[in-house]
Amino acid sequence: MPAPTGKVTLTPWVDDVPPYAHLMKATNLALPAALAGTADTALFLLRRPALFRSAPARALGSVAFLAVWITLTTRTAHEGSEKPTSSTVALSSAALAGNVAMLAIHVRHRVAAPRVFLGTALSGVALADCIRRSQR
Repeated sequence: MPAPTGKVTLTPWVDDVPPYAHLMKATNLALPAALAGTADTALFLLRRPALFRSAPARALGSVAFLAVWITLTTRTAHEGSEKPTSSTVALSSAALAGNVAMLAIHVRHRVAAPRVFLGTALSGVALADCIRRSQR
């Protein structure tokens, strides 16, 4: 414990480092969120092979989402718990924007299933974690 200097300290811990700081540096929530998003989108496409014949534009959109999720997964796995690059933050922002748009369309047409909410939540977690890690 440092010697009292007469100045008021606002944190209860020494050297302005919270006791859980090592956990904040080691946690990478974007990776499991991106993995779950990849798995969800891949399973969606695998379960509906007829979608490519009946609604090719919808299938192409899902393939594009799968590409975004796979890219986000590989980037967050490569970066680990280090500070993410600006392109990773932009990619997670694009994933969230796309999932919010998809959720809005599904809600408007009253066909929103839990899967659509899950994708939006997962992309939100990925973006929030990328922003949190970039603040270091």
